[in-house]
Parts: sequence; C-alpha cells; structure tokens
Amino acid sequence: MKKQIQIPGRMVITILLIILALVIVYSSYTIIDPGHRGVVVMLGRVEGTTLSEGFHLIIPPGVRVVKQIDVRTKKIEETVEAASSDLQLIQVNGVLNYHLDPTHVNRLYQQVGLSYEDIIIRPAMQEAIKATTAGFKVERILVERPIIKDKIQSTLSERLGEYFIIVDQFSLADVKFSAEFDAAIERKQIAEQAALQKQYELQAAQKDVEIQLAKAEGQKKAAVIEAEGKAAARKLEAEAEAAALEMIAAQLSKSPDLIQYEWARRLAPTVNTIMLPSGQGIMLDVRSLLPGATP
Repeated sequence: MKKQIQIPGRMVITILLIILALVIVYSSYTIIDPGHRGVVVMLGRVEGTTLSEGFHLIIPPGVRVVKQIDVRTKKIEETVEAASSDLQLIQVNGVLNYHLDPTHVNRLYQQVGLSYEDIIIRPAMQEAIKATTAGFKVERILVERPIIKDKIQSTLSERLGEYFIIVDQFSLADVKFSAEFDAAIERKQIAEQAALQKQYELQAAQKDVEIQLAKAEGQKKAAVIEAEGKAAARKLEAEAEAAALEMIAAQLSKSPDLIQYEWARRLAPTVNTIMLPSGQGIMLDVRSLLPGATP
C-alpha cells in the first residue's frame, strides 16, 4: 500500500496567501513613463496627489485607477481668420509651445479632462489672436509683429494659466492679407519706387546746379583776381611813367637845350640840322625840306 502524503492545513493556507499576495502585487503596481504624471482616480473621484515617474503600488487594485498624462512640451498650430482695426481681413497662423503644470495635472484632469487642447487651448488662441490684431491697422501688422506676438503670448499665459497650462512660447508663423490689400501694397511700393527715383533725379539735378554755381563762382573769383592783377600792373606802370616824366622834367629844367636837341633828333632823317652854341637856336638845310631835293 502506498502511503499518502498529508500537507498540513497551515502550510496550505500560507501558500494560498502568498499566491494571493503575488496576484495582488502584480495587478496593483504601475510604472509612470518619463515625462508623464499619474492621476489616481478612486471610485470616480480624483485624488489630490499625483504620481511622479517610476514604480508605484496602487492598493487596492481595481478600486484605484491611474491615468497617465503627458507633461512634456507640446506644439499646437492654429490658423485664424481675423480682422484689423480698419476692418481688413487677415489670416494668421499661430504656433504655441506649452506644457502642463506637473503638480496640478490632477486638477486639470478633474476640471477639463484629456481633451484640453480642443476645449481650452484652441479657443483661447483664436480669441487672443482676434482680440490683439483688432487693435492694429492693417499696414502696421507686419511692422508691429513683435509687439502683436508678445501681446498674444501674454494673453494666452494669463488665460491658460487658470487651467494649469504653462505657455513656453508663442510665434506668428505666417500672416496673409487679402488679395485687394496685396494689390494695394504692390501699387504703393511702385509709387514709392517712382517717388524715390524722382527724388534721386532731383538730387542729381540739384547737384549739377551746385557744380555749375561752384564753377561760376570759381570763374568769377579768377576774373576778379585777374582784373586786380591787371589793375595792379597798370598802377605800377603808371607810377613808373610818372617817375620817368618827373625825371625828364627835372633834366629839362636843368638843360633847356635838351628840348631842341630832342626836337631836332626826332625830325625826318632827310632833314639836315646843325646845332649852334647855347642860346643861338638851330640851323636847317632848306634844300633838304624841298621834295626831291638832294642834301
């Protein structure tokens, strides 16, 4: 006869308890992925704490359920039909980088749920873009683009912060205008180019006038200098002639016969003259005064 092995009842209970504990542990633990937080829901009620990254034991299993929520930075794009202050239609493409507040994801899940992008973020972006662009004239949209971007970002930070959504950066990816406004801008640019060309031509003409005036002024100064030089030379010449005349007058006063000598010397070469002693005059050869006479 074979002997039956009897297992003590206490050991059986111990084994069953160990197996039960293993099952409970296996079904109760959870691992929160990197960049996520865990929201614990117990019988439909969101608990006040969140679970960080790593291993967590959730007891009792089935009663407490963990919802993982991504808290990493995300990007969302939104294209909005807006209007300027002068009622010109524009199309704005905005890009928002944001992340959820890791310490309050349980409250966001409780108040909004996991569809917070469609429920909160997109409507907030549309409202902020429309409200901001309505404060600027259409021709100032591109010029004031950094200011518009900062205003929208500030509005979104305040609005989304109420739901524990943190704005990292907002950007105006693209701004498009109506076809009518684009045509008006093109016409304006053409007119500005034409005006600039006219201004350039006017400046060039003015420069030519300045050059001609400068040349005329130079010629005037040169003429004045030349005239002054001629006047100075004539003055010197007159002074020299006056000095010479004074010298001649002085010599004549000393030698009266010098006048007769000069008069005789300046007669025609065919007239024969004879100088007599002082006081007796000049003798002329009458034959030399007759036409055809031979001296």
